[in-house]
Amino acid sequence: MACVCTGRSRGYPTRAVKVIVPAAVGSLTDPVARVVAEDMGRRTGQNWVVENRPGAGGIIGTDAIAKAAPDGYTLMLTANNFIITPSLYRNVTYKVPADFALIGMVGRGDNLLVASAASGIRNIADLVARAKASSMAINYTSPLIGSAAHLTVELFKRNAGIALNHVAYNNSGQGITDTVAGLIPVNVMGISTALPYIQSGKLVPLAWTGTERAPELPDTPTFVQAGFKDVHMGLWFALVGPAGLPADMVTWLNGQLNASLRSTAVIERLKSFRIDPQPGSIKDLTALVERELPQYQKLAAGTGLKLD
Repeated sequence: MACVCTGRSRGYPTRAVKVIVPAAVGSLTDPVARVVAEDMGRRTGQNWVVENRPGAGGIIGTDAIAKAAPDGYTLMLTANNFIITPSLYRNVTYKVPADFALIGMVGRGDNLLVASAASGIRNIADLVARAKASSMAINYTSPLIGSAAHLTVELFKRNAGIALNHVAYNNSGQGITDTVAGLIPVNVMGISTALPYIQSGKLVPLAWTGTERAPELPDTPTFVQAGFKDVHMGLWFALVGPAGLPADMVTWLNGQLNASLRSTAVIERLKSFRIDPQPGSIKDLTALVERELPQYQKLAAGTGLKLD
C-alpha cells in the first residue's frame, strides 16, 4: 500500500524555516510574527527566522513568497493587506489566492485612530470640524500603504465628508515618532502601540474600529458609536506559503500552528498586543479570503483609491 506521507514523515523541516513579514519592524505584524515563529520553531525542532521585507504596501514581501520554492522553507506571516493591496495597486504581479497556499489564521485585532497631543485635536468630532474648516487637507499616516488601517481612514474620510492626506513612511516607527512629535497630526495604529503614548499624554485616542469599546479606553467610542456606521474594518493575520506547497505539508503546518495558538504562552503574548488568537482550519482561512476579497475590491472602488 502506498504511504500517505505527512510533513513530519517527509522529514520536514530539516533546516531553518524563513518567515517573511511584508512590513517593517515597528508594524504590528512584526511582533505577531516573532511570537508565532518562536513557538513554531520550538514545536518543529528547527529555527523559524523572521525576515522583514517591507515596501509597496507589502507587495515586495508577498511577491517573494509567490515566487518562492514550494518546499516549506519560505513562508509568510501577513496581515489582511495581503488581500487588500491587489485591489489598490495597478501593477501587482501575483494573484490572490491562486499563487499561494493558505495555511491558517493566526489572530484578529482592531485599529485605533489617534491624534498628536500637539495638534490640539481632542476627539473625533473635533477632527471632523477642523478638517471641514481647513483650506488644506490634514495630514495623517498609517503603518502601511494599503493596510486595513489605511483603508479605515479612507472610509472614515468618505463617511465624514472631509479631506485628509495620507503621508506614507517606509518605516511605520518613524511615522509614530513624527506623530508623537507633532509633525503628523493624525495616525492609526494598534492599541498596544498607542497606549504608552496615550498614557504619557503624547497621543489622544479618537475612535476604535472594534464592535465595542476597548476596556483600556472606555471613554473612546467605536467609529460606529461616533456616527460612522461603515467604518468597522478590523485586521487579521495569517500564515501562508507559495502555491504548490504539498497538501500534506500544509495540513501538518496548520496543525502545528493551531497547537501553538492554543498554548497559554502564545495566547498571553498575542493578547498583550490586543490580538485574539484564531486557530482554525485551512478551509476557514480559504472561506475568509474568498468572502472578503470581493468586499475589499468594492471598498477600493468606492474610495477611489488607486496606487502605483
